[in-house]
Amino acid sequence: MKKTKKIIIIVLAVLLSIVLALVGTFLILTYVGKSQFHNADTHISAEEVTVEDETTITYNGKKYTLNENIVSVLVMGIDRENVNENFGSGNNGQADVIFVATIDTETKRTCIIPISRETMVDVNLYTQDGKFAGTKHEQLCLAYAYGNTTEQSSQNVLTSVKRLLYGINISSFVTIEMEGVEKLTDLVGGVKLTCLEDSTDSQYFFKKGEKLNLYGQKATAYISYRGNDVEANARRMARQKQFLSALMNETGNEISNDYTKLATLYTALSPYFNSDISFAQIAYLAQNCLTMNFGDTIQYKTIEGTLNQGEEWVEFEADKESTLQTVIDVFYTPKQ
Repeated sequence: MKKTKKIIIIVLAVLLSIVLALVGTFLILTYVGKSQFHNADTHISAEEVTVEDETTITYNGKKYTLNENIVSVLVMGIDRENVNENFGSGNNGQADVIFVATIDTETKRTCIIPISRETMVDVNLYTQDGKFAGTKHEQLCLAYAYGNTTEQSSQNVLTSVKRLLYGINISSFVTIEMEGVEKLTDLVGGVKLTCLEDSTDSQYFFKKGEKLNLYGQKATAYISYRGNDVEANARRMARQKQFLSALMNETGNEISNDYTKLATLYTALSPYFNSDISFAQIAYLAQNCLTMNFGDTIQYKTIEGTLNQGEEWVEFEADKESTLQTVIDVFYTPKQ
């Protein structure tokens, strides 16, 4: 009996050591991730804004403080396969899905600013050998084409997005190909939602009001198809917003039930995305925001503007006041 008790104590001690090691590793990862994310931020730059000091601005007679707890990430969905391969400057595809995700690591408030791919903005142009060739006012989605590596293409979109958002700091980027969305959808057991509109221009037929359980290519078809009219991309962005919330619900639930799945998902998705975010930063974000039904807590901030049919393509001109107010609402807090 004494020998049996001794064996049990040894086994329990070993198990406890393993648990403590795992917890310690996770805590170290989150600490490192936090230090990598929270670098010094700078104020926005706009004629309508007065900078009072390092932390305070005045806009429309009100004072706001820069929220140092905000972590921001630019997320891009690319309209081609093999996102980590380079096809030469001008040939690397377009950024079909673009949004800025922000997390207040103190309040856990998560906001997403969807940005239309058709948004007209100054884009840096580069030659085939990578030399800067000036800027051109064109659709934001085209910024991704210019770059000789995935990182350069992603950074070029990031540069244009920062210009649009009055120079606010965006910490990092994630670039994912559509096959990666299919993979994640399958890994979390599919995404359930109600179809927002009829579709006849997709390989799958979707009927408005239909209850859908989306997997694989059917999932990417739902968020990718669009018509040819001026409002087509706006409707697609509504489907993308709906799908993202549902997907984040499933992902948050999976990880909240078992945090080891974070590493499993990261490893499985690695071939399909490119990012300047380390695994430590991902662990920090997961610890700070991923909860049960996470997608239901996401707030969306819409930038208003006007849609016009240009000479070749539909053009979205963002309203300056709406854009500025959106940036202030997300990245600043009213000063008491």
